[in-house]
Amino acid sequence: MTHADVSPIAPVPDLSDLTGMPDGPPPVADALRNINAWDGAGMSAHLVAAARRAANSAAQRAGQIQSTGRGVREWHNGVHAAVLSSLAAAETNAPEAERPWHAARLDAYAAAYGLRGWYRYTDFRGQHAVQVNLVRSHIDGDRGRYFAASHGPAGSAINPGPFSTCVVDRDSHRRVYEAISPGIARQWIEQHESGDAAAEPACA
Repeated sequence: MTHADVSPIAPVPDLSDLTGMPDGPPPVADALRNINAWDGAGMSAHLVAAARRAANSAAQRAGQIQSTGRGVREWHNGVHAAVLSSLAAAETNAPEAERPWHAARLDAYAAAYGLRGWYRYTDFRGQHAVQVNLVRSHIDGDRGRYFAASHGPAGSAINPGPFSTCVVDRDSHRRVYEAISPGIARQWIEQHESGDAAAEPACA
């Protein structure tokens, strides 16, 4: 899944083209010292500016990785995963009003190579976020889509039984199967990633 030679299936966006990238005033230097504690509007403006700077920096990094191939880390399974991670960081950090510009770039790049293994969600704070897992291209199919996770010791609060292991979908982070052993979970994964069985309904 290194994806070095994956042919695109849709137009590939030039991520170094930052035309239309949201702009605005920079964050306040040393905000705790220079913004009055009672200035709620000033602090809010500073936080928006800081989020914009983080998002735009990630957007620029995505373009650099795409054009040079440098910036792939040990946790990325290829250059597309590195680019996608930066695009995801840009969308996650962007202020709400500026998010569509970043989201469109992520969607376009993912569509170009049929990239899956990522999803959007709302975190525990109610904040928008993008999660990138094990990235697959259109040539990978479902290989690498699922992983098994333990519920914890049998009889514990997190594993009252009888199931000890669940299978999680990397495309949505939803549990899609419950098994009484890791071996059965791995068997389910092998069958479904190889196309030998139809997907089960998602677990509640």
